[in-house]
This record gives sequence, C-alpha cells and structure tokens, in this order.
Amino acid sequence: MSNKLSRIYIGAICNRDLEIFDKIKKFCSKNYNISIINLLKKDSNTFNAKYFKKQIKKYPISFIIVKLYSEESNQEIYKTIREIAPSIPLLNNARAVEICESRTNTFKFIQQSAKKLNIPKTYYSIKEAYNACSNGNKVIIKLDTHNIPDLPKNDRIIGIAENVSQFDKLVENYRDEDLFFQAYLGSFDIIYKIYVIDRWAVSITSHNRLRENENLTPLELIHIRIPIDKQLKRRILRLGRKMGMPIFGVDYILTKEGIPYIIDINDFPSFRSIPEAVSLLSDYIYNMVALQRQLFKTTARVRG
Repeated sequence: MSNKLSRIYIGAICNRDLEIFDKIKKFCSKNYNISIINLLKKDSNTFNAKYFKKQIKKYPISFIIVKLYSEESNQEIYKTIREIAPSIPLLNNARAVEICESRTNTFKFIQQSAKKLNIPKTYYSIKEAYNACSNGNKVIIKLDTHNIPDLPKNDRIIGIAENVSQFDKLVENYRDEDLFFQAYLGSFDIIYKIYVIDRWAVSITSHNRLRENENLTPLELIHIRIPIDKQLKRRILRLGRKMGMPIFGVDYILTKEGIPYIIDINDFPSFRSIPEAVSLLSDYIYNMVALQRQLFKTTARVRG
C-alpha cells in the first residue's frame, strides 16, 4: 500500500504514435517512479466509460494525457472526461485536442485568436472556394479531418484546383463538411516543422513528401535543425497558451520574401526526429505533477 501511494499515476487515452509514447512510459517509470495507466479498455484498445470510471477510482490519477486519432467516437471520450473527471487536469486541454481534429476549426481559431500569425487564405465552404477558383485563384483541397487512422499523408490531400472544371471534378464525391480549402501558395521543396514542449521549441527542415513523382535520397530525407525566428517563436508559443496546449507541433513554409505561413498544427506530434523529446516530455510531466502537489500542499496549509 505504501508503495502504491509513493508512486505517481498518470492516465493515458492514447491510440496514435504509440512507439514514442511507450518510450515515455518507460522513461517515466525508470527515472521518476511514474506509472502511466491505460484508460482505454484492455485488449480491445477502445474507450469504455465504465472502464474509465473504474480506473479513475482505482488509481490516484494526477492528470490525463489524451492523444487520439480523429474519430466521431472521440466525442464520448470528451463527454466522459467532463462528467467523470472534471477536476483532473489534462496534459493538453481537451478543447484544444478537439479543435486540432478539424483543419477548419484549427484555422478558424488561428484567424480569430492569433491574428499576427500568417496563414494561407482559407475558404470555409465549397461555394466560397469555388468562387475564389472562378476568380483565377488556385485552391488546394484537403480532407478536413486531421488524424485519420491508417490514411497516408499523401491521401489527405484531394488535389489542387487551377480552374473551376478541375475544382468540380475534385469535390464531386465529397460533402461540404468533409473538405478544407485554402489558397495554394505554390510548390515548396522544404516544409519547416516546429516542435514545442512548454517553453522549449526546436525547428527542423523536412522535405515536402507530398510532391508527386519524387524519389528522395536518404541524404535528402535528413532533418536539419535550423534557428527559429524569435518573433515567430513568440507568436507560436502564445498560440499554444491561448489554446491550452503546451505540447504541440507546427508546420510552416517560407515564401520567397521570407514570410512564414502556418500550414498545419498537430496536438502532441510524434517527435520522431527529436532524440531528446522523450526525456524533455518526461521532465515536463514530472514537473507538472510536482507543481500540482506543491499547490495542493500550499492550499492545505492556508486552509489549515
């Protein structure tokens, strides 16, 4: 019993990027005496509200990590967390995780709450995008859902419409709500990625692997670290704070004029190309719990 009380328990509702997540679990257990408890039902890896409630009662969960593929069933998860565990903090705010499931909601949030960040002109309906295309603007058409299970990145882009005839053909088999539209800024060899863990941020280069008929050599696939423009870093960190999301990733491109345009945001990215990410994420998790416990002790003393 004493050993159980001495350990720290973190809940996890995670079904994507499990390789790095397993590394975090092992690092936390070895270095911080933290057990990460799976709140998805055993063996089936699906969410069950009764099982969730049982695990919450069984373990003194300090906070919950949510890292999910985008599926309609996630709504049950968010609803259950609000109803059963409203006082348990989340690593990333549930609202932020939900926003990031939809490209439309993500870019609406940026447009409304982070106006100093540059994004491509975004169209929020087939009609609006069609009108832009009819006025001579190229439009890139993507699936609105962000993290679709078992769907390669290439298949998340429907295509680029250069005229209304192409536009009609690309959207003919989709509903309005299935699609996301932005002005096409052109072809870029390099996409820049920024990974954020609290106040720490690092940027790497990544070849645009969505370009057609391009066979990249191993050398071309190497991710090179580059400095982050200070102003861009401040604005991205501010975006994370406004969303309630300390762990996230941002993709951006640089125009010929050197202007960065945000083209994607991912809550809790894979961090595959960041070797130190496992230790930094584990440190952040431990520090969150330590701060939480300190606040609890301070509150208890004041009340006492």
